[in-house]
Amino acid sequence: MQVNVIHKMRVDRLLSMLLIISNKGLVTGKELAEHFEVSLRTIYRDIEKLGEAGIPVASMGGKGGGYYIMENYNVDNLFLKKDEASTFMAIMNNLNFLFGKNAQFNDMVLKIENTYNREKNTDKLSINMSHFSMENELKEYLFLMNQAIEENKLMVFDYCNRQMEYSERIVEPFQIAFSSGQWYLVGFCRYRDDYRRFKLVRIRNLRMGEDFEKRDISKEEIEEIFEESYRRSSIQVTLKFSNRMGKQLTEYFQEENIQQTEDNQYIVVDHFPYEEGLLKYILSFGKECEIIEPRYLRDELREYVKELLHLYNG
Repeated sequence: MQVNVIHKMRVDRLLSMLLIISNKGLVTGKELAEHFEVSLRTIYRDIEKLGEAGIPVASMGGKGGGYYIMENYNVDNLFLKKDEASTFMAIMNNLNFLFGKNAQFNDMVLKIENTYNREKNTDKLSINMSHFSMENELKEYLFLMNQAIEENKLMVFDYCNRQMEYSERIVEPFQIAFSSGQWYLVGFCRYRDDYRRFKLVRIRNLRMGEDFEKRDISKEEIEEIFEESYRRSSIQVTLKFSNRMGKQLTEYFQEENIQQTEDNQYIVVDHFPYEEGLLKYILSFGKECEIIEPRYLRDELREYVKELLHLYNG
């Protein structure tokens, strides 16, 4: 087991070393040793292994010298097709800003850049995954969370729930997720004694805590926990939309949940978490949307609107 792990680490290092030399053109042994945090002797052995594999890595002595890959040896498209590289680099460029210095991430970017930098017309896609209200905090938070996941450190922070109540949370971080335009921290919340998703825009005073022992659970098992929690807290809702809104519904709902009526209106049947946020979501469609079922949700929305109007009737 241990031998296999060491072998994999060396293979990964050799591959990254090949890409660094290919991308930079000329790299010294000292630079490679510092990058991989190994000795010069290890770098020399790795260079020999690349040669044994048929990769023509040559060296230039003296000041300004180093290792380079001989002319006419092409490592382009070793990992990605042209369109794949272009698409992924648009994402990577944004993530690189957000994650900062991270060895694994930077090696992954290097692999994609190896193809990307040699292609033309690569600016056709632009992606921004930052949040307008907390761009600086987002960069800091992502860096801290990534470090905590790598080092098995607890995350401690103040969290604001949907009821606008703050409470301190101690979380065993598992994953950083980006979904529906929002960043999340996924982990085991010791306050709730369960796995939770924490929206980054609701986190304040984020800091690392003490070491913890990582739980033996897979990503798929955590997703099943979330899905089961969603099923328990959800209700089926039937909404009617105007004809004017109909063409836009696929932006908000899956196509199979949308049905056009004979009078050119639209019916959507879907499941939603039963919480205050549901009323706010339905109201976001304004007069273009009406709740059909369940009846109690219609009544709740009516009372909610009355309370809202009371603010403007004074």
